[in-house]
Amino acid sequence: MWVENIDPYEHELLVLVGMEDKKALFRFLKKIHALPKFAEWLLKDFDSFVKDLREKNKGQFCWSDTAPGHMLMLRPYQCTWDYWETLIHELHHVVQKVASLKVFLEEKEAQAYLQEHLFHSIRRKLQGIEKIT
Repeated sequence: MWVENIDPYEHELLVLVGMEDKKALFRFLKKIHALPKFAEWLLKDFDSFVKDLREKNKGQFCWSDTAPGHMLMLRPYQCTWDYWETLIHELHHVVQKVASLKVFLEEKEAQAYLQEHLFHSIRRKLQGIEKIT
């Protein structure tokens, strides 16, 4: 679990990998001083996010129109093509949302660079998890 900075767009993305412990999430949100509305929304809907991830989704990008903040939730890390394809898929949603918020929907090259940057950064962190386990 970490916060991924989306530079240069001054945006952050909470990344959860294999996270199903609501208490651990609460402690992390407190530690990073998450905005109260974001933490409230996330904790309120967390059980349904976990259920969706277990039952039907391989990953999911979540946001609320009323709470500032975004979350990328992935199943426990596995170094497989299926996992990387899921990450690429979900990052597309992240990029589209950021492009909409930061008004660069028509800038396809900027979106491609952002997706490449996020994939590289998140992949490196996931591969770091692999080395720990």
